[in-house]
Parts: sequence; C-alpha cells; structure tokens
Amino acid sequence: RLIDGFIASGKCDAATDYAQHIPTRVIAKMLGMDEEDGDRYRRWIKMALEEGIHDPEKVMQSLKEMTIYFGEEQKKPGNTPGEDLISFMRDQRIDAQPLPPDTLIGTLRLLLIAGIDTTWSAIGASLWHLATHEDDRRRLVADPSLMDTAIEELLRAYAPVTMAREVVKDVTINGCPMKPGSMVLLSFPAANRDPEMFPDADKVVIDRKENRHAAFGPGIHRCVGSNLARMELRVALEEWLKRIPEFRLAPSSRVTWSEGTVRGPRQLPVVFA
Repeated sequence: RLIDGFIASGKCDAATDYAQHIPTRVIAKMLGMDEEDGDRYRRWIKMALEEGIHDPEKVMQSLKEMTIYFGEEQKKPGNTPGEDLISFMRDQRIDAQPLPPDTLIGTLRLLLIAGIDTTWSAIGASLWHLATHEDDRRRLVADPSLMDTAIEELLRAYAPVTMAREVVKDVTINGCPMKPGSMVLLSFPAANRDPEMFPDADKVVIDRKENRHAAFGPGIHRCVGSNLARMELRVALEEWLKRIPEFRLAPSSRVTWSEGTVRGPRQLPVVFA
C-alpha cells in the first residue's frame, strides 16, 4: 500500500519516504504506539542523531519529549497484558519489583531510535545501490532467489552503524595503549571492507557466498533486532522491485546522506521507468 500510494502521488522522493515509513510503522506497532505519529518519531530521531551533532540542545530536547511521551504511554492499559512491548516491559518484575521508571523509559527510547533509524538507513542505501547499479537490480528482478545473499551483501557494503565502546581496563591493541574510561569507536563499515576478510571487499557481489559481516556488531553486544531488520529489508526490497523493477536517480537531483554514527541517504530522489 505504501508503494502504491507513492506511485500514485508521483513523488520524486518516494524512495526516501518508503525507506522511512516501513521501520517507523513496524517499531510503533511492536511498542504499541500510534502508527500515525510517525512524523513525530522521525523528528525525534533526526534531532537526536543528526541535528544534535551540531547542537547538543536538540539531543536534550528530543530526549525530554520522548521521556514525557513514554511516561504517558506506559500509563495506558494494553489490550492484552504483554501484547505490546510497552505493556510487556511495564508488567515485568525483577525480585518482585517493577522496572525502575528511568530504566523502562530509557529502554523504550533506545528501541524507538535504534529500531527505526538504522533500518531506514539500510533500506535507503540498498535502494540507492539498486538505482545506481542496474546490472544488480536486473539480476535481482530476474532471479529473486538471490535475495538472501543480496541482503547480506548490501548490509556488508553499506553497514549503517558505527558504534562506540568504553574501555574498562588497561589494554594494548596493535601497539596502541588504551586506558579505562576512554571511548573507542568501532567502525563496523570499515571492518566490512577488510580485504583480509572479504575478497573484492570494495565491490558489491550480490551472490557472495561467505559473508561474515559485522553490520550488526560482534559478540555479546550484537544487535538484538538483527533478524527483524533483515526481514524488513528483505520485504522492502521485494515489494519495491515487484512494482518498480526499473528506477534510477532523478537527473540533476542531489542525494544527501546523514552524518554521525548512523549513515544512510536522507534525500533519495528517483524516477520510475
């Protein structure tokens, strides 16, 4: 329905809207929030992850607004206890005690931000690739069985997240000493372009067989929503290609990309053949 609506509207930014709407609706439904409030959720994300890069007050404003919003949401009775994540978490007990309000609201803010922005960035980057690489796009249209390997390869090549970790003890890695309290930036996108791990690391190979990429992070901090993100990306591309097998970047239009720790296209003007 989303695609059909964008096609009917003739909007040049259909790909941008499509990439943003899918994860917004999925996360809103999982949390038990109003899917029609999508513009509000996306506004908070842009304030926290984009505008906040240059204006820390934007970050604090978005956190404040989300805190108030989730404070009200958790007071609402769920249709069925545990039917949505907000009521499920509200009803949990640890040592017979409910989750502290700060913990509950902080977790909900994290789920909203991390569950939407990263996935829309991955969908947008994948659509950008298919708009600019017609051979890959036509192969996928002609042979949908390539979708599984294509999804993993697009995640590898355009990993949307760079994450930081705090050093907890003295350690030296490759001759570089690190002290407790220091922050270390882990560039998942750079790891995914490591030529010692991936042959033709800078080339997108949509039928790549061995693909142990780090798009979702490694170890115990691996993204808890990785399989949901994969499903959203797969469905998004499958449904788009069914209806719009031929598309390309709009001539003379500018593609813009986000800054900061999450990277993906924010303006992706395309035209349909």
